[in-house]
Amino acid sequence: MTAPPVHHADQLIASLFRDPAVAGEPYETYRELRRTAPVHRSFTGHWVLSRYADAEHVMQAPGVGKDVQAFIHSQGVPDWERHTCFTRMLDHLIWANPPVHTRRRSLVSKVFTPRAVAGWEPAIEARVAELLEPLKDGGEVDLLETFAFPLPVAVIGSLLGVPRADWPMFHRLIRQVVLCVEPSPSPAQLALADEAATELNAYFDVLIAERRAHPREDLISQLAAAEIDGDRLTPSELNSMVQFLFGAGFETTTSLIGNGMLALLRAPDQLERLRADESLLPGAVEELLRYDCSVQLTMRTAFEDLDISGTTVPAGESIVVLLGAANRDPDRYPDPDRLDLTRTRVRPMSFGGGIHYCIGAGLARLEGRIAFRELLRAFPRIESATERPSWRTNLTLHGLEKLPVLLSTR
Repeated sequence: MTAPPVHHADQLIASLFRDPAVAGEPYETYRELRRTAPVHRSFTGHWVLSRYADAEHVMQAPGVGKDVQAFIHSQGVPDWERHTCFTRMLDHLIWANPPVHTRRRSLVSKVFTPRAVAGWEPAIEARVAELLEPLKDGGEVDLLETFAFPLPVAVIGSLLGVPRADWPMFHRLIRQVVLCVEPSPSPAQLALADEAATELNAYFDVLIAERRAHPREDLISQLAAAEIDGDRLTPSELNSMVQFLFGAGFETTTSLIGNGMLALLRAPDQLERLRADESLLPGAVEELLRYDCSVQLTMRTAFEDLDISGTTVPAGESIVVLLGAANRDPDRYPDPDRLDLTRTRVRPMSFGGGIHYCIGAGLARLEGRIAFRELLRAFPRIESATERPSWRTNLTLHGLEKLPVLLSTR
């Protein structure tokens, strides 16, 4: 018998998940997927969405939530219970549903209020100045290694109370542990993720125990002592919460700075416009978040039958929302593949939506505004030092391996 033809959309989805070159530059593939099958039940068994309106609908729909077990099973690892990188997810805030999600999020939400975040501005500015000092003479540098990575690590590390001497090791650990969230991770990726997960669990067990015994003015101490109606986080929940905040606190912001600077270098007219008018910074950060977001996809599960643009997704089925594709939807943003720092009505899907909207979004935006402002003030000319940027092979967490640039002080 002749095998049935492979659906064109499945070919596109396979290339997104299996071809590192496509994962690094996915937008042409997204465009074709939106055109041919914007609501598609793929060969993976997931429904895949690529339009803004559909993504927004799923994020807000009351009959939709998270299912960590469904996600883990979809990774194609039958013995997942033997892998620490997966078992650690079971207590993660990002996978919880109400009422558990409501309880845990309430414990940390007051730390990330707009007023609280605004209060961190002087500390972020000081850290930016400290990082830029060694670069003051200009020259060629890897902007990720020297600036985009250490800045958010310092911010979230200080907030949580992670000792400064330990900050550098998290570059490796977080990059390794998140390998398990990429589609169908290889045995080698799982080995690295498990090693990092074990090390992270042990590290934060020790740090949390120390803060329980000797509390300080930091978030770990606050979370360890926090109560709601006499209820406190269990040791496992607390460890998971701290790891989630640390990882989420720097991974996406690093890529916001890296991806955003690359986008500006590729659109020199927009870079010069931003130099000339710093009042554009808040809108510019929103446009950079839209244009090339750090988190390219998220998953949801339909807990009841769900209508998506006339297509019924049955209860119990999983949905992959391609956030990067939604952000480039021409029905939402005219000329979406053009970077335009003066674009209005920009509401990127980059931080998700609904009850799972990223709790640290305000902090990431503030760090981005300060980072771009001070870089452009310090260096009248910034140029790319490579013709071919080196992307990480991941699709879910989308960012550069390196960003070599030439910095000039005149």
